[in-house]
Amino acid sequence: MDRHGNTEAGAARRRALGQPDSDPGLNAPGYRAYVDEYFHNDIGGRDILPMADRLIPALTALCFRGAEKATERMVGAALDNGLEVRAILEIFIQSALYSGIARTEEAIETAGRVFAARGIALPEDAPDTRTPEQMDADGAAVMEKLHGARQAGGYASPDNPVTFSLYQGAIRHGYGQLWVRPGLDLRQRMIVAIAGFTCAGLHDSLRKFAVSALNTGLSKDQVAEAAIQTAPWNGLPIALTGLTVISDALAAAE
Repeated sequence: MDRHGNTEAGAARRRALGQPDSDPGLNAPGYRAYVDEYFHNDIGGRDILPMADRLIPALTALCFRGAEKATERMVGAALDNGLEVRAILEIFIQSALYSGIARTEEAIETAGRVFAARGIALPEDAPDTRTPEQMDADGAAVMEKLHGARQAGGYASPDNPVTFSLYQGAIRHGYGQLWVRPGLDLRQRMIVAIAGFTCAGLHDSLRKFAVSALNTGLSKDQVAEAAIQTAPWNGLPIALTGLTVISDALAAAE
């Protein structure tokens, strides 16, 4: 396909994400062709992840950026491409671990407007009746499944009283509460984590989770793709830096 064909293919993908040719943001000379060819075709057109999974890093990155209009469009595109309402909300809820609750609440509010406009009711959440001890045990089980013997290294080490005083809560409320919630399976939650750590530049966490991602059914190429698909929404240099970390971590684990 020649460059004109690539640009047209990218334009079609952009429109499918809810951004029409008439959008005022595309009016700078040459800009529309540039983003259509590069961001929407060369990056957005990669099929290493299925389309629904490809939108998970995009939603995660947009939650980081707080880009209201783009988030609104992406939520609509996610609904149109097979992501359920609960899955979209869980992406934003999990992103609170990486970007903080303020960004997550803005993203949830934006998504709510899209759901309301489409007449979609929010799913009900069953009460969590587990004790804190049960949550700790569930969290430990998830950590073991994901990380194995690597689960207690670095900031996660119980021998480090400074970091573990905070990380202990992450075991209970991250792994033991969030990672077992309905809406996303472990594979999809790992895509959120890889995208979130990439966007935040959290290289120690990214190094750890890149290897653990293989335990959820993701291939090495798909782990890298979770970082690549953040690039249009959170910036190319940040994605490239994350990819370097992922590549080195996976190579060292062989």
